[in-house]
This record gives sequence, C-alpha cells and structure tokens, in this order.
Amino acid sequence: MRSIILLLFFTLSLAYGGTNDEVGRVNRVLGDGTGHILRAGQKIPLANERPLALGDIISAEGAHVMLHLYPGTQISLSKNTEIKISEHQILEEKAKMERSFSVIDYVKGLLRVQVIRDTDQEVEQQVRAEGVSFGVRGTEFEVSTEGKDVDLDVLEGEVTVSSPYIQSFVPEIVKSKEGLRFNRQKKVFERRKFRLKFADHPGFRKREDILKDWKKRRQTRLEKRTERRSERRDRQRKVR
Repeated sequence: MRSIILLLFFTLSLAYGGTNDEVGRVNRVLGDGTGHILRAGQKIPLANERPLALGDIISAEGAHVMLHLYPGTQISLSKNTEIKISEHQILEEKAKMERSFSVIDYVKGLLRVQVIRDTDQEVEQQVRAEGVSFGVRGTEFEVSTEGKDVDLDVLEGEVTVSSPYIQSFVPEIVKSKEGLRFNRQKKVFERRKFRLKFADHPGFRKREDILKDWKKRRQTRLEKRTERRSERRDRQRKVR
C-alpha cells in the first residue's frame, strides 16, 4: 500500500515541485556565514532568501540556519549540522485539498523541525537518519546524535518512528515531552528522558506568517503553471 501511495505522488499529472522547481527557501542565516549549499557539485554560499532545490545538501558549518521547506515545514540547523533534501512533492486534488510529501536526510549535527498545516492541507514530512526514520504530519521535534546513536525529542504533537531493522505490528509513537534513542549497534529503540539540546535555538517564524507566505507562493506557482499550459496549447495550434 505504501508503495502505491508513493508511486501516485510521482505520477499524478497535477503534481508539481519537481527537480527544477524551487522547493523552499533559506529564511535566515545567523552567525559567521560560512555555510553553503552543495548543488550539482557546486558550492553556493548560504544567504537569506536563497532558493532551495531538490537534492540540495545544506551545511550550516559555523552558522545557525533557518529554512522553510514548502508548504509548511520549518527546519532550524545548529552549527556544524548537515541535511539533504531527498524527496519533495506537492500535488493538488480536484477537491482543492493540497497534499505534500517530503524527505529530509539527516547527515549530522542538531536540528529542530516544525511541521504546520492549514485546514486544506495534508502534510507528510519524514526525517531519515542512518537506520531510522521519523514521520510526522504536524508537530515540532529535535533530531540529534549521541555518540553513534540517534536521539529524538518531541516538543509537541507526536512522531512515528520506524526502522528496517525493527519489525513490529504496532508503530513506535513518541508523544509530546517524550524522548527516544535509536541504538545503532543493538538496532533497538530505547525510551529516554525528554531533553532538548538546541538551547540557543533562535526561534521559528510565526506559524500564521508561514501559512500566509505559502498561500502567496502557491498562487504564483499556479499562475505560472496555467501560463505554461496556455503556451503549450498555443504552440500546438500553430503546428496544426
């Protein structure tokens, strides 16, 4: 069933947010500004309002970096944190319900993620680390490493945790103010005391501002898509 859902995300004709599209933006870069985006083998300096693309590897280095992944995911990277935008799809259905699916690969460091959604949105956001995946539809949480292990701390909402090494009929759910560790050596989940590590987190943008910003961008994207379709129809008429 899961394979069918993912296949639909990539094949529906109404989907947008492909490899050449903007999938998000850098909101703020705080610090010495040494961070960069690795895109197609080229290093691009991090800067406020820098567009993000599918496949980007973002390295914070000596800065704190605030990202907005469309439509409603905010990601805050602490210093020396690195992530990759591995998958990103947004589609619209006839009922005007917007659905999105994104995967962030956590490479190293400390990050905080906040996933928000409007009433006409269904958002599925995953953060993957080596051997473990965290899935959310609307929540706020931190991912970090402790030695070789991966820690999860949930500020609000709940996170579904899975691993190919752990087979269970009941998914592992971590709720607000709970912590979990994935022990990479033993390949097990270990419940632990909730403890936030991003002590100097600069704070996310207001949720209503994120939703407002996306509505404007969404309208612009839809207008451009309509314009491209109109241009294709005009070219087809000329050929005939």
